[in-house]
Amino acid sequence: MNADRQKHYQPHVAICVATYLRPQGLRLLIESLDAQKLEGKFVRVTLVIVDNAPEATARDTLGDIQELTKWPVLYVVEHVRGIVSARNRALAEAPQDADYIAFLDDDESASEHWLERMLETVVLPDTAAVQGPVEPKYRQDPPAWVDTLNLFRMGPYEQGARLNSAATNNSMVDASVVRKLGIRFDPRFNITGGEDEEFFTKLRKAGGTIRASSDALVWDDVPENRTSMRWLARRWFRKGNTLGRIALIHRRGIVMRAVKGFGAIGWGCLTCVCLGFGSSARWHRGVLEVFRGLGMLAALLRFDFAEYSTSAVQVDRVGGR
Repeated sequence: MNADRQKHYQPHVAICVATYLRPQGLRLLIESLDAQKLEGKFVRVTLVIVDNAPEATARDTLGDIQELTKWPVLYVVEHVRGIVSARNRALAEAPQDADYIAFLDDDESASEHWLERMLETVVLPDTAAVQGPVEPKYRQDPPAWVDTLNLFRMGPYEQGARLNSAATNNSMVDASVVRKLGIRFDPRFNITGGEDEEFFTKLRKAGGTIRASSDALVWDDVPENRTSMRWLARRWFRKGNTLGRIALIHRRGIVMRAVKGFGAIGWGCLTCVCLGFGSSARWHRGVLEVFRGLGMLAALLRFDFAEYSTSAVQVDRVGGR
């Protein structure tokens, strides 16, 4: 790109958000994106918002979404329930001239230099995707062991470090790579979750490098029900279940995944019985490892955990904003 063209080049970023029964969370996210500071950089932004709640849309509560932001908005309603249906609709709706596609969740808010830091990282050589750190914003002080174990944090990261995967709660991909590979989120993860783990696994195995953007921070709203052992055990079971299902789908590492499943259960039990004495954090970590191991083995036995079924998500949204 010659110097004159580079001077006037404005990268186009499609920021994709799948939303379901969180209108106030969506509003706060949009406000944080409106407040982005770009330090003289020229960037085109399109907000691609896919509402997966046709019976009670965010627009019903918030009105015209375009009026909430300075950025152009593509707001669509996806009638087929499921996280994959919503995310693939966002990819389909993203402008064809978008240079980059970013993913955020509707219960997050972005730091004021989030977009600037993501763009600085995604242009590093051979970079196909970028993951930024996530910090929890608790509505109520959690049990001490939750914070000690950093259960709701992603990162901290070393700037530019290579990562094995990324997540749709704070990531950006090179749109040309997505188009070239033709990758989409796998419908088999539509009500189970883990679709982002599988998506970025495909990207990495196709040769794409995933890097960390250490200062592209977002905050995750964490309601009280999510800091309970019941909710966390379900989440860790699903995490393990996702890893086992990916191994089955890609037909690689199945035996190793079984070994790791039994290993997680064994290590978890050992941690609870031997290392957990006198430490609530270590004891809870041991229990969670057991659930993660059980999730892996359950996947290998063809059991899929539906964390994002309609009923489960509606229960999770109770008390949410």
